[in-house]
Amino acid sequence: MIITRAPFRVSFFGGSTDYESFYSSYGSLCIGVTIDKYTYVSLRHRPDVFGSQSNISYSKLENTSDHSSISNPLIRESLVKFGVEGAIDLHLFGDMPSRTGLGGSSACCVSLCGSIRSLQGLKISKKILANDAIDIERKILGEAGGIQDQIWASYGGFNSIEIKKDGKFYVKPMPVSVEFCSHLESSCFLIYTNKQRKSSKIAESHENKRSLDIRKSIAEISRAAYKQFSCQNIREIGELLEETWTQKKRISKYISTDETIKLEEKLNRQGVFGKKLLGSGGSGFMLVVCDKKKKSSIVKDIKKTNKILNFNIDFEGCKKIFAD
Repeated sequence: MIITRAPFRVSFFGGSTDYESFYSSYGSLCIGVTIDKYTYVSLRHRPDVFGSQSNISYSKLENTSDHSSISNPLIRESLVKFGVEGAIDLHLFGDMPSRTGLGGSSACCVSLCGSIRSLQGLKISKKILANDAIDIERKILGEAGGIQDQIWASYGGFNSIEIKKDGKFYVKPMPVSVEFCSHLESSCFLIYTNKQRKSSKIAESHENKRSLDIRKSIAEISRAAYKQFSCQNIREIGELLEETWTQKKRISKYISTDETIKLEEKLNRQGVFGKKLLGSGGSGFMLVVCDKKKKSSIVKDIKKTNKILNFNIDFEGCKKIFAD
């Protein structure tokens, strides 16, 4: 039995620039953290006494002797990619709801690849797992989106991700102190908009002709934010977060909704430093950066209508937590 976990992520800067259509011409710099919320995968060879069928459990249950017939595309193509044969027990579960902008699909894919590699005795590294997930989600399945989520889930931490034009990426810890990490955690929180969304249509909408200049602006803001993280300036970071969200909303009509706009207005009245919807947009979780002294009063007000999630930074990334 192998059990692995991979963390969800909170992307601060660089979203929409990690699409191949952009970084292949301009490169990309993403800044973010992974958080102490995880997706888990348990995997084992099924004992012969149960017969030849695999038991595949996620939000539904599938029993099959042919892994290529599994209806869940992520699970199917992961098992097929690694040539997993024979009956298996596979169970997926997580700490957060899916389709909420926290990179859950990629975290699931990374964790799944880690379990399969462990079960088969294959080589494992953070870069290998990130590339496995990128290959499955972006190339084999052809899903729209960027490549930062797979990297976050594999590496974990509070990092910058530099993506070169050829697709090679470099993960570096942010130049901040331990005290600043604690300060950042105390100054941030997530608001659940009470809705999930299918991200594929929204992700596809990021790649339109008029979005190029907007994404260039987002890339410039990311570089400016890196300097403010180096200065450990929470207020400036929050204000740049607001700026990048303003730019991102211009990309597509699908990125914000009437409900999220009302939530933004409420937060503006509370005097937060900055905010943005996570992921491709539409719904899910909204990241808020504020004065930590005012956080409790802001949270108290927002909790009347929305669920609040505080988080700590995960520095481990994908890891095997059980092996028998």
